[in-house]
Amino acid sequence: MILIFFLVASCDSKTKSDLQEREKVLVQKERKFAQKEAEYEALLNMRDSLRLTKSKLLTIDTIVQRWPDSISGQWNSRLVCRSSNCSSYVIGDQRNEHWVFFADSTGLFVRATSHNKNIQLFKGTLQGNQIILSKLLNRDTEQMAKMQINLEMLGSKIIKGTQIIQTKADCEANFSVELIPNEK
Repeated sequence: MILIFFLVASCDSKTKSDLQEREKVLVQKERKFAQKEAEYEALLNMRDSLRLTKSKLLTIDTIVQRWPDSISGQWNSRLVCRSSNCSSYVIGDQRNEHWVFFADSTGLFVRATSHNKNIQLFKGTLQGNQIILSKLLNRDTEQMAKMQINLEMLGSKIIKGTQIIQTKADCEANFSVELIPNEK
C-alpha cells in the first residue's frame, strides 16, 4: 500500500510539474498575444492618422489656385521702356519674350524667356481680372532688384499692363507690357 501511495504521489507530482510547465507556456503565449495586439492597435492608429492627413491634403489640393484656361499657357510679350533713371534701361528700348503661365502645388507662376535664353521665374497672384507677378533678381549680388508686374485681361486675346524694376541704387525703370497668345 505504501508502494501504491508513493506511485500515486509520484504521478501526482509529475502531473503538477506538467501542469505548471503548461501554465508557463500559456502565460508566455498570452504575453506575445498582448504584444501583437498592442502593435495592431498602434498600426490602426497610424492608418487612421494617415487617412486623416490624406483627406486634409485632398482638401488642400481642391483649393489650390490655377490659372484660368484663358490665361494658362504660352504668350508672346512685347515690353517697351516708358521711363527710366537707370543707366541700363533707355526710354524706347523694346524687348520681346516668350511667357508661359503655369501652376503647380506651390502656386501660380510665369516663366519668361528672352531671345538670349535668359529665363526669369515670377510668382503670380490672380485677383479678378488683375494679374500681379513679382520676382527678386540677382540674389547673389549686392545690387538686388525688385520686379513687379501688374497686368489686366482686356479680352481673351490680349493682356496689358506695366512692369516696374527697382534696385537698391535708387534706379527705377517702367515698361509697358503687352501679351498676345502664342498661336503655335
